[in-house]
Amino acid sequence: MKKPFHFLFSALFILACLLPGLGLFLFGPSPAAGNETPVQPPSLTTSTGSFNTEFLSQASDWFSRSFGFRRELITADSALKASVFRTSTQSLVSLGQEDWLYYAETLDDFTGADTLSPRQAYCIAHSLKLAQDYAQSQGAAFVFTIAPNKASIYPEHLPSGLAPAAQEYSAPAVEALAQEGVNYADLFTALRARKEELDTLRNFGEPLYFTLDSHWTNRGAALGHDVLLEALGLPGEDAFAKPGQYGPSHRGDLYDMLYPASSRLDYEFAFQEPLAFAYARPIRDVDDLRIETTSASQNGPLLMFRDSFGNALHSLMAESFSTARFSRAMPYDLTQLAETRAQYAVVEIVERNLPLLAEAPFIFPAPEVDLENPPWGTGLFHSENLTTEGGGVAIEQAGAYLRVTASATPGCDTDSPVYLVKVGPTGPIAAWEAQPSFMAGIGEEITYCTAYLEEEVEEEALHMVFRQNGQWKLALSHERYMDTDSGSFPEGALFPGED
Repeated sequence: MKKPFHFLFSALFILACLLPGLGLFLFGPSPAAGNETPVQPPSLTTSTGSFNTEFLSQASDWFSRSFGFRRELITADSALKASVFRTSTQSLVSLGQEDWLYYAETLDDFTGADTLSPRQAYCIAHSLKLAQDYAQSQGAAFVFTIAPNKASIYPEHLPSGLAPAAQEYSAPAVEALAQEGVNYADLFTALRARKEELDTLRNFGEPLYFTLDSHWTNRGAALGHDVLLEALGLPGEDAFAKPGQYGPSHRGDLYDMLYPASSRLDYEFAFQEPLAFAYARPIRDVDDLRIETTSASQNGPLLMFRDSFGNALHSLMAESFSTARFSRAMPYDLTQLAETRAQYAVVEIVERNLPLLAEAPFIFPAPEVDLENPPWGTGLFHSENLTTEGGGVAIEQAGAYLRVTASATPGCDTDSPVYLVKVGPTGPIAAWEAQPSFMAGIGEEITYCTAYLEEEVEEEALHMVFRQNGQWKLALSHERYMDTDSGSFPEGALFPGED
């Protein structure tokens, strides 16, 4: 009796092993699952015609991502572990209550395990203030907004046992924005107020965020549109009041990662009337790096920098401006203001990605400093103000500009701006205010900055100026000022004519 059982077991085992290969042979490669990037099949030769020495490893990678019934097997595995063990098979997805899914990275934002440091918040806010100043100098009104994490608006469906942080993740940045005077559109208050109103009316079937996706619905985006137009001081149609209805029409990004073979759809709000705008150039999809639109609106041109939350928001904004350009490329290139003749500039970023604004500064010419009345006053260029512990300057061409990145080992004061001074044989020739930067994971022991300059300059001629313990410091980036005999920097005045 044992032999038939052994034979059956062996046959099933062999069939299971052959199934992925047979599926690949009979039905072709499985489509990419969730947010995966498709893998191209390997070639025996390279572009130069030589033998591809990486063929076997590339073939292995391709097969592991393309074998037959892969999506179905992933879906079955996820469903089993979710139902039996309440465990997600995807590190990016967290299983919430009542079938809600959350982007796992945002849970640390909610609980306070991940926070914005004071210097990080300052770098975000001050770079935005410099961007706002530049936009206004180009005749454009400026507004910045943060699209809240899903967990910030719908915390009641989070996995059980999570306690909220004493301070909201975005709070340090919002406080710094107020101190810097940045025009900030508060979506947190608006979304929470509307959600509370809907909950009071027991309209639970009209969510502002998706159940199975990390983003807001068209209703949430419509409310965001209304808040932004109000912050720009523009009269506009109440997009949130547009008639329409919810229906199963959206494939959730989080759900797709877990269950790529499932056909379940999330509920999305569809407007009753089509939005009144046209694409000025064809688009592949709403994730395009650049989208341009036209409409019959009397409001002037818009330049908007956005992320994936702009997928739903951009069409609503397009309807409200005569022309609009929506860009996802980072760093955000504000020099497009001149090209588009934009009268309005909007920067939108999701809460979880706020640190990017401290790491990837905007592209615009750095504002010049008046050396007749510099922010550091007089007497800076003396040996007692030197800091030479380490750091340096790097310059590279970036379009029409020179991108200058500089660092110095001593950390600066939390709220210190950073300047770059161009020095000649007799002292400072020119100076610019740089955008302060913060590199997450390194800490606050290093001062970083980035500036885009329109004139030629040598690395050894540029030096950083910042405030440390309330005192202005000069970080020399080159040894050209060192005394060759003593091997040290001169005592007293560094340049002729310095007091």
